[in-house]
Amino acid sequence: MSVTINGDGTITGLSVGGLPDGIVDTDVLANNAVTSAKTTVAGVTMVDHWRMNSNTTAGEEATITAWSQVSTAYSAPGRMGSSMSVSSGIWTFPQTGIYNITATFNIYIGAANDSLAQVRMYVTDNGGSNYQNTALWRTGSLEDAIHHSITNNYVMDVDNTSNVKFYFDTGSFSSNSYVSGQSDYGTSSVTVIRLGDT
Repeated sequence: MSVTINGDGTITGLSVGGLPDGIVDTDVLANNAVTSAKTTVAGVTMVDHWRMNSNTTAGEEATITAWSQVSTAYSAPGRMGSSMSVSSGIWTFPQTGIYNITATFNIYIGAANDSLAQVRMYVTDNGGSNYQNTALWRTGSLEDAIHHSITNNYVMDVDNTSNVKFYFDTGSFSSNSYVSGQSDYGTSSVTVIRLGDT
C-alpha cells in the first residue's frame, strides 16, 4: 500500500514500524504526551504495612506469629494495591514481582548479660520444604531493662507466589528478653513494597 498525504493533512498507508529509527525523538513529543499507561515501567503498585500486636514470649526461640495489618483506625495508614497474607507467621505475596521488605523490631533486654538477641528472617523459594536464613536484626546488652530498635531490609525476587515465602523468628534470647508488640501502635512492624515486575 502506498503512503498518501491527504488533503486534510492526515497520512495513510503507514504500517507499524514504517518510520525509520530516530525519526521520533523527545523533541518531537509534546509535553506530557506520554501518559503513565503508555510507559513500560509501572512503578510502585503495592505498599502494605503490618505490626506485631503482642509481645513474643520472653526467652522463647520461635516463629513470630502475632501480626496485624495496620488498621485504618490508626493514623491513616498509606496502603496501596493488594495485601500480603500471613498464616502461622508465614508470609505470602499477592503477586509476583521484586519486593523490598523493611522491618523494625523493638527488642527488650530484660536480663543482664544477654549479649546477643536477634530476629532472623527465613526465606523459601520451593514452597516451604527448605528455608534459609537471609537477614538478621541483632542486638545485645550487658545491662537490663534496655529497649533496642533495629531496622533492616531485604529485597526479594518473587517469581512464584506459591513457592516464595518468608517468616521471622527469635534467636539467642535470654530468659527475660523478648520482642515488643502492641495492638494499638507499632513498636515492631514490617513494611512490604512491590518495586516492579520480576
